[in-house]
Amino acid sequence: MSDELPPNNIVIDDTSPFGRYAPPSLPALIISMTRPLGTQWLAKRMIFLLRRLALIGMDKCADTVLFGARLRLYTSGNVSEKRALFSPKLFDNEERIALNKLAAAEAVLIDIGANVGLYSFSVAESFKHFNGTKIIAVEAHPQIARRLKYNCSLNPELNIQIDEVGISDAEGFMPMALDMKNIGQTRLLKHGEETASQTVNVPVMSLMGLIAKHQLTHIDGLKIDVEGHEEAVILPFLETAPDELLPKIIIIEDNRRQWLSDVIAAVAKRGFTLSQKTRLNLIFSR
Repeated sequence: MSDELPPNNIVIDDTSPFGRYAPPSLPALIISMTRPLGTQWLAKRMIFLLRRLALIGMDKCADTVLFGARLRLYTSGNVSEKRALFSPKLFDNEERIALNKLAAAEAVLIDIGANVGLYSFSVAESFKHFNGTKIIAVEAHPQIARRLKYNCSLNPELNIQIDEVGISDAEGFMPMALDMKNIGQTRLLKHGEETASQTVNVPVMSLMGLIAKHQLTHIDGLKIDVEGHEEAVILPFLETAPDELLPKIIIIEDNRRQWLSDVIAAVAKRGFTLSQKTRLNLIFSR
């Protein structure tokens, strides 16, 4: 196991000015055509085919305006970025709509497993119209966090605070298994788990520790997408959090086949109901 990521294993340009990677004319046209398309089968096929054509003429990343924010999105190695670049309606649309409805003065979102911030920027588009809103974007992967920091630097008016830490049931450091084909599937290893993947040690803390660090008195939305590590994030929180800290909405990636505990029952025990099951996630509300 290594404490350092090898050089150049993930493409990052966080020094060139925004606009350096403006898509050429044909890819830009295709992006403008695919983004409004819906989620029906035929629309998905059109998006897939047009996206393949556009990527032929594109650079390693694309500077674009999405969710009302200026973003640098990379065209390979991270499925979420590529999907959102061409077809944001196919990127967890129901989940983002549910979180955007929380927009109000002093609203707080915790985005655990923020990746490059797509959830955070989507919600910030609604939150920015109200005073005192706050988004905590949590991302432990050092190089993904660099992409996230760059995107935040392009949008200083948005109150997105980055915490480069993993959330688990422990304090200290834990090994993270790196998925080099899709960095969005990078994950913390469970206690005693072995992997053939390359790993890196990252700092971790509990969700209650994160809440105390940021001095939060309430949470409106909580999104957890940590590739099977969800129970280590949510169960200690549910066991100890006072009622006033319980969110209005919890969105959890549906990895129940990997969970050792009944996460759904634990969430329900604290007064939440499963309001919606999407293709990838569970949406709970109270």
